[in-house]
Amino acid sequence: MADQTLQRVFTRVFTYLTESGVDMTRADCRTLLQLIDDALVDDTQTDQSGALDEARLLSRAMDRLPAYFPIAEEMLPAPNPPLCRGSIGYPAHG
Repeated sequence: MADQTLQRVFTRVFTYLTESGVDMTRADCRTLLQLIDDALVDDTQTDQSGALDEARLLSRAMDRLPAYFPIAEEMLPAPNPPLCRGSIGYPAHG
């Protein structure tokens, strides 16, 4: 069932990237496959039957994601007009 586990992990990461606004090209898909392959190589823990742990593999893939797919952060525009302290016309106390 390793093929189904790998397919589910690929699909979940692929969906995350497309929902984040990444236009998945052929090169991006190959990069994603390389990301999953690298996550598999580093994952030395298996259960007694040697099966893959989907949750752990997905976690490792998502942790590596920023190194393979740097997603630009949105910059908030500056408030306009600039905020400054002003008087609204109350008389001074005193």
